[in-house]
Amino acid sequence: MRLRYRFRVYPTRPQWAMLARTFGCVRTVWNDAVAVRKRAFAVGLPYPSTAA
Repeated sequence: MRLRYRFRVYPTRPQWAMLARTFGCVRTVWNDAVAVRKRAFAVGLPYPSTAA
């Protein structure tokens, strides 16, 4: 069985600004990680394993 929850938040203006800044940073980190992975793929490097 799958459950799904739906949430709605109403941030204050300072919280909204912090969320916008946080998501902007997350987007930058994600885009950098994708770019690094694309360059590694182009060179032929293997994908990183999940075993550390």
